[in-house]
Amino acid sequence: MNDLASDITKWLMQRPAWQQEAVERQLKKGDLSDSDIDEIASMLKSSTGPIPSTTPTFSGLQGVGQNSEALRLVSIGDIQGIESLKPFRPLDFGEGNLSVIYGHNGSGKSGYTRILKRICGHPRANQLRHNIFEAPPEKKQCTVIYQVDSDIHEEVWHADSDPIDRLRVVDIFDSEAATFYLSSETDVTYTPPQIALFEQLSDTCNRVKALLKREQGELVVALPRIPAEYVSTPTAISYQSQSLHKLPAAVINDLKSWTQSEQKNLDDLLYRLKTPDPAAVARQKRQIKVHVDQLVSRIMASSEALGAEQIQGIRNKQQDALTKRRIATEAVKVQSAQLNGVGTETWRALWEAARKYSIGEAYPGREFPATNEGDRCVLCHQDLGPDARKRLQEFDASIRGTLESAASNAEETYTKALERLPTWMTSVEITAVCTAALDDSWAPVLTEFWAQVQLSCKRLKLGDPQEQAMPIATPAENIERLQSYSDTLEAVALQFDQDASQFDREKAADIKLNLEAKRWTAQQESSIDEEIVRCKKVAQYDKWIASTNPQAISKKAGELAQIAITEAYVQRFNAELGSLGAEHIRVTLNKTRTNHGVVMHKLQLAGASTTPSVSLVDVLSEGERRIISLAAFLADVGDKPHIAPFIFDDPISSLDHDYEWRVALRLSQLARDRQVLIFTHRLSLFGAVEEAAKKMGDSWKKDNLVQRFIRVYQGISGHPTEEVVASANTKKANNILLERLNQAISAGSKNGPEAYERDAQVICTEFRKLLERTVEDDLLNQVVKRHRRSVQTDNRLGALSCITPKDCQLIDGLMTKYSAFEHSQSSETPVRIPEGDELRADLDRL
Repeated sequence: MNDLASDITKWLMQRPAWQQEAVERQLKKGDLSDSDIDEIASMLKSSTGPIPSTTPTFSGLQGVGQNSEALRLVSIGDIQGIESLKPFRPLDFGEGNLSVIYGHNGSGKSGYTRILKRICGHPRANQLRHNIFEAPPEKKQCTVIYQVDSDIHEEVWHADSDPIDRLRVVDIFDSEAATFYLSSETDVTYTPPQIALFEQLSDTCNRVKALLKREQGELVVALPRIPAEYVSTPTAISYQSQSLHKLPAAVINDLKSWTQSEQKNLDDLLYRLKTPDPAAVARQKRQIKVHVDQLVSRIMASSEALGAEQIQGIRNKQQDALTKRRIATEAVKVQSAQLNGVGTETWRALWEAARKYSIGEAYPGREFPATNEGDRCVLCHQDLGPDARKRLQEFDASIRGTLESAASNAEETYTKALERLPTWMTSVEITAVCTAALDDSWAPVLTEFWAQVQLSCKRLKLGDPQEQAMPIATPAENIERLQSYSDTLEAVALQFDQDASQFDREKAADIKLNLEAKRWTAQQESSIDEEIVRCKKVAQYDKWIASTNPQAISKKAGELAQIAITEAYVQRFNAELGSLGAEHIRVTLNKTRTNHGVVMHKLQLAGASTTPSVSLVDVLSEGERRIISLAAFLADVGDKPHIAPFIFDDPISSLDHDYEWRVALRLSQLARDRQVLIFTHRLSLFGAVEEAAKKMGDSWKKDNLVQRFIRVYQGISGHPTEEVVASANTKKANNILLERLNQAISAGSKNGPEAYERDAQVICTEFRKLLERTVEDDLLNQVVKRHRRSVQTDNRLGALSCITPKDCQLIDGLMTKYSAFEHSQSSETPVRIPEGDELRADLDRL
């Protein structure tokens, strides 16, 4: 075993640190508590947990599993509400190691066994019931007394409670155990502690896994459920991905973002999908585009016309006109002028009015001024004298001169420049264009712009009398917005042109639905971030849970168990077959698999020509099945280090006398070291165990063989009684009958002859049976017995020479006399019950 411990230590040093810690705790504490599992799981999740540590020593491997406590069952009694058992006094198992409890069928043997199976935590124990022929009891309990070394323990055990932990090491064989060993895969009840360590480590791994899965299950999904109409979209598929955290960053960012462009695309799709006449919409969009383009042109033209350079140009033209007019006015002031103001604007207006009147009314067809002899002034209608004619001619010459022409041209240029100033949009026009092509948000923008245009134009036309006109800057940002809007309108129009001829509405609906899904997921940005964190945690838990897989543990356990368990188990099974006289039965015990560190075995036919699926039950006889299952049970539990009782309930069912004798010998041998309790209804086994105990030595038999009897009374089973005549040896049985006779005579003296005869008739019947046994045990010295196949002559034949004719006559006479009480008789020959003295004399003679 030292080599085994060394091999296990070397293997454990290569295991993760958290498993090493689990083993260290198992060696120190045995079963691990929930807090131990919590701490081991925390270690697994740490950075050092998955890495083997070099510090463990596993020193406890050498001495683990040793147990020197001796356990004995003392008694079971005070049974209330369980099965049909209600004994008047406890069933005492005595102080010896070999106890045989005899009773007829229905006397309560199986009831006691079922209780013991539940108390001892037997894996195949059935639920205990109350007596179904009575009302449900208030209590279902019993009192169990057991001994551990020299300490006596008494416990009241309730039928619905857990087993008594100290009694879990008791092993029980009954018909259910026999079936189990024949038909099922079994793990060895006792596993060497170093190998059992692997089973416990595997269980620890499963407990850690269960804890991790519980913690993982608490990581609740953070994502809201996506609306049902979106579940089939590409966006929804990504959103609902079980590995959301593994998606590319671009995909995740796309799930969380929603741009103006995407909103516009969605709006366009919604509009296109609800548009029944795409061609009409295209025309409408282009009409709006015309308004927008015209507005852009007008704004740009106004901005250009009222730029700083253009305004300065107008001012320059104004100044030029003023200057030239002043020069021309000065030139018109001729020497003949008699009044001031000649050449001024008022004077020139008067001159021009007079010209029109002269040419049109006064002197039509003649040039102005008319200065012929006899002509009159067109204003005062007086005759023109020489001075007046000369003065008018000088005025005309001045007006028609170069300076006057330059002044007029400059004024005309200035006037035309003012006329070319832009016209501004009125509030009515602004409202109309916003309604037709834009939206209301443009109204204040346009109002402010055209107000500036209007102000500048007015100031320029007034000649900047008080405040100068300010240049108008080009609104580049708004122009860009309007031009972009114009381009969009054209693009939309083109799209609707295309829709009119080849629009795939189904595809567009899918795109629209996916955009809506994307808009919805973008609103869940924080939940998506939380879910990604959760998914990463879940993935980490998956790795931790995967590391708890006990496959490597099972593999190593299987390697070690092949030597330490399987080979030893098979050897014990074969040895038990030999001790029970069943080595000729063609069965073998084979290892089938290792499951979570537990090595499984199964009984199979040896050398069968058919497939391995043929069951033992289909081939072996009932007796062969019973002896094979008993050998498997003994091989399984026989090597346990615990000094604990064995319980057998009718172990010889279906066995012949040879197997019965072998079983009695083997159970007696088991009783050398441990307590063995045998429940049976077979007198033959009762006697065989007594014979087998003799082979262990008379002193051993005296110290260890305990014989108990149970019976049923008034429907209540399990009553312990005194030893019955049928089972006691002949001398003791004879004394029992003598004691009963005294009681019968006493009853007759008190209650009359009927009372005596009732008891005496039973005594006569028992006496007749005793006579048969005395022939076997006393006269023939047990050389032959009815319930034994063999003839045993060992130191017995010599005594037969002592038989005399007188002995034969005595037995023959008594047999004849008392046969009437055992066998039915004719009513014409009534049976006479002997008087008390006569019956006593016959008993004394025997």
